[in-house]
Amino acid sequence: MNQRDDCTHNADNHGPDEPDGAQGKASEKIATAAKMVRATTAILVFGIPLVTGTATLVGYGLYKTYKRITGTS
Repeated sequence: MNQRDDCTHNADNHGPDEPDGAQGKASEKIATAAKMVRATTAILVFGIPLVTGTATLVGYGLYKTYKRITGTS
């Protein structure tokens, strides 16, 4: 095999001793971990304030309705 064939064969960025799927599996694990971090961050940043805000608004609405029904100020 000449030098040019070696370069085109190793274009996958893996060494000659690594199986063809090793690089892909590692990058899939990294991508999955990144997606998990992104999902967790989205839940923390958007989900918790959304649930808290909704609960606050519903609670305030129930409080005002109760006050109106009972006639207390």
